[in-house]
Amino acid sequence: MKRWRHWWIWLLVAGYIYLIFRNSMMVAEVSSGMSLKVTDFFLRRLSRFGLYASDYSLVHHYIRKLAHFTEFAGLGFLVSLAMHICPLFPSRFLNFMLFLIAVPAMDETIQKFTDGRSFQYTDMMIDGCGFLFGAFLCYLIILVLLDITGFLQRGRKPV
Repeated sequence: MKRWRHWWIWLLVAGYIYLIFRNSMMVAEVSSGMSLKVTDFFLRRLSRFGLYASDYSLVHHYIRKLAHFTEFAGLGFLVSLAMHICPLFPSRFLNFMLFLIAVPAMDETIQKFTDGRSFQYTDMMIDGCGFLFGAFLCYLIILVLLDITGFLQRGRKPV
């Protein structure tokens, strides 16, 4: 029962997944409108440096894909942190794979049944890559923090 004292981290993960699914439930016009605003913002910033996009729709496409990657990088970070603090299952691999595969699949399935949206395997792959990137970043930060605090040094035997 002691391992459940950190249940709050999994509530944070569940809340983040809720936000991902909520974004997927937006009809195409609303979702596209949001990403068009981001695209306009990005292109305005580029124009300050004298850079201009020749194909607006291509930039918009990449902004949408970057949103998938970034959204799931955040999830990967949170899941890795949660697994470090208090894993759901004894197998860390099972914890990791559950979120790496199940959440992107459910996300795309939700989009399949949302007006104007579609199920895309490429988006699932982008989601998975974002998840792995966020998880890697989390583990890198954890290792650096453990090394800075000297925690890694205590357990080592002299060679």
